[in-house]
Amino acid sequence: MKTINSLNVFALSLGIAFMSIGSAQADEAWQKKAGVGIYAPANQDWDAIEASARKEGQVVIYSVSSRIAKLVDGFKEKYGIDIIGYDISSDLQLEKLSREHRAGVYSVDVLFNSESSILLNEALPKKLVWNFIPDSVISDLDSGEMNPLLIQRHSSRIVYYNTAVHPDGAPIDSLWDMTRDEWKGRTLLPSPLEDSLSANFIQTILNNSDEMAAAYKREFGEDISFSEDVIEAVEENVTVDSPTASMEWLYRFLHNEPVFQGSTTKIFKNVGDVTQEKPPIGITTFSKLRKNKDGVYSSGPAYDLDPAFGVTYPTALMIADMAPHPNAAKLLIRYMMEEDGFKPWNEPGDYAARSSLETKQLAKFDLPAFGDLALWPVDPEEIYYSKFGFLALYLALMP
Repeated sequence: MKTINSLNVFALSLGIAFMSIGSAQADEAWQKKAGVGIYAPANQDWDAIEASARKEGQVVIYSVSSRIAKLVDGFKEKYGIDIIGYDISSDLQLEKLSREHRAGVYSVDVLFNSESSILLNEALPKKLVWNFIPDSVISDLDSGEMNPLLIQRHSSRIVYYNTAVHPDGAPIDSLWDMTRDEWKGRTLLPSPLEDSLSANFIQTILNNSDEMAAAYKREFGEDISFSEDVIEAVEENVTVDSPTASMEWLYRFLHNEPVFQGSTTKIFKNVGDVTQEKPPIGITTFSKLRKNKDGVYSSGPAYDLDPAFGVTYPTALMIADMAPHPNAAKLLIRYMMEEDGFKPWNEPGDYAARSSLETKQLAKFDLPAFGDLALWPVDPEEIYYSKFGFLALYLALMP
């Protein structure tokens, strides 16, 4: 899809794309006091940071994961500092932070966030958030996991199937199978018009059209041809140059009556319910593997799906601009990167960014290494600048 270079156009995205974040009023005095950006010290004095954090007494975090609540007692016991956690989706975190800044309200210290397209294209350049890398983890991370933001774990949206009904493997072997009649009304996912990560999943498929075209030929034995509705939708969309295999897939997929459900946990359970004779497949969060329960839920990833079985995106930690408790923020970020602080996310499907922790996960959960998985990484820039065009195309291709 064509790149759109206008933030004003992006902001028109029918309330589904995100409001353009207003420029943060960078406060140099706060930056110096917090020790961020150009004022970050060459050497981190953790005795001083911890002493200041204890005086601050608390740390406020907007978290994309409700599992942040599991850290409260351990962090309090270790440091005597309260964690005030709010379970807020990534896109709403950034909207809330932006509104608060415009109103001169500075109430949050840490963001735990997966919306890389907005973080990297708006929040970070406009200094609404600040990257902080504890020196204790530097040797255990790749450069891309430290800059431009510190990655705590790699999350994914993937395709699941019912392993009780299909013990010999997934009942589909290609993303194109989702467009077949036998799966009509039997694919579950959050609506891309309501869930930003679901939209990112579809956008990433659109961004990999060459691979989708090759997968189509492997599946059907012929080159792809385009439906008249796809050709017409492209002609009417000023952001799109020509039809692609991924657009054709999206058109056929939407006309195959997918079922949109708001809860990723509900999707996992509806797929894995062992009492079913004809279970659906579903697109949901990789880490829902932890919800499997003997005799109740039995779901597994369709690892061998052609050309990919899902989309991966980073979950990052960062300090909010004008954080009232910057030292406690640094302490919490370091803690969440450590083995004890990572425990709530030490689950199958949540891959630790730290290589030493991932090695332990692979042994514990008997999973493939993250780097060996057939997952497409999101492209934050492409997703950001093509959001409006994607939404227009999506609406045009709907039944």
